[in-house]
Amino acid sequence: KIAFPPVDSPVVVTEGEWLKSLRRYPFEVQSLPAASFNLIQQVGRLIRSHGCYGEVVIYDRRLLTKNYGQRLLGALPVFPITQPPAPAAKIVEATPKKAARRKRMGKKYQGS
Repeated sequence: KIAFPPVDSPVVVTEGEWLKSLRRYPFEVQSLPAASFNLIQQVGRLIRSHGCYGEVVIYDRRLLTKNYGQRLLGALPVFPITQPPAPAAKIVEATPKKAARRKRMGKKYQGS
């Protein structure tokens, strides 16, 4: 997941109140840049130079569903970004619990 600063931190709360008094949106000015910096730093630890290679996997749906997702991806160093297709859903027919239990119980007592 993307590491946003904790919203209950006294520093974040105080700075957020100050930003609101200036009619600024704390998420845009405070949380989003901090999350972007953390993401860049984490990727930078894996890929240190052009000769390095690695795979970064981010399991955070917000990159695709929230407005700020593209901004976070755009802040990363230039490298190919792919999104694998979602696996096909498997349809499994459920057996009602009572019927399944009767079948098991019937098999258990058939030999007696």
